Amino acid sequence: MVEFYDAQDNSWRRGFAGDTLNVAWALRALLNETFKIDYITRVGSDKISQEMLVFLKKLDLGTDLIQIDQDRTVGMYTISVDDSGERSFSYWRGESAAKRFATDLSVLSETVKETDLIYLSGITAAIVDSAGRENILACLKGAKSNGSYIAYDPNYRKSLWSCLDTMREFTHEIMGLTDIILPTFDDEAAAFCDVSKEDTFRRLSALGCNEIVIKDGVKPTHIMSAEDKFEVDLCCKNVPVDTTGAGDSFNGAYLAARLNGQDVVTAVRKAQAVSSKVVLHRGALVAREILLKAFDEG
Repeated sequence: MVEFYDAQDNSWRRGFAGDTLNVAWALRALLNETFKIDYITRVGSDKISQEMLVFLKKLDLGTDLIQIDQDRTVGMYTISVDDSGERSFSYWRGESAAKRFATDLSVLSETVKETDLIYLSGITAAIVDSAGRENILACLKGAKSNGSYIAYDPNYRKSLWSCLDTMREFTHEIMGLTDIILPTFDDEAAAFCDVSKEDTFRRLSALGCNEIVIKDGVKPTHIMSAEDKFEVDLCCKNVPVDTTGAGDSFNGAYLAARLNGQDVVTAVRKAQAVSSKVVLHRGALVAREILLKAFDEG
């Protein structure tokens, strides 16, 4: 999406970001060149869409799988940040081409062929229609049968779902396909009325996921793997300038560490270190050297 954030000097600065793009950037920044990171979405044919494609290429993200929509454009959002660094968003998605990226199952399945890891956000699931969600699930089933790993962040946003039951039904379906789930506790409490992280663990593990990493701001990160349960305290609690993209950068760093063969606790420590640096910078995408330094020190 096109991102405008308040520069706090009576002007707005423009960039490109969004939950899945933030994760893709963290993966690209933290993994060596032997890992190919493709970004899958749908954009328009207008000038701003073309500028986005150029931007993605500059990030060294693969763009060959991105669909072009002749009738639509890209979504847009603004970020405002309060004195504590907590952000609020306003969105314009009505003409977003990304809402149509899952309309053709054959195209969708072709894009993930021979993919080792697929990352999906619940925001993506929320903005497509019911047929699109069915296509996403069918695509993931096919990919999983071909050996792909599936990582998912539910990223629950009440305003994006038509109703709670629709979101819960999709969550139930996708959890049977998910290898790694990266929820935020506040989101899970809002979506499923979980009172504690144990409630979240029990519910998600019962649906079939064996690697669950629950983010909870500056509170300890809780992990449940096939081997054990762990609780990892945050080593560095920085006063945030802007919390935009913190959870996404955590996800990208965690997945990068796991792809590099790190155990779950080490991966969480690296992810915590990266996200704690991201909150010190405005906007969602932070420079590669900052992410790498935090990742190496984590």
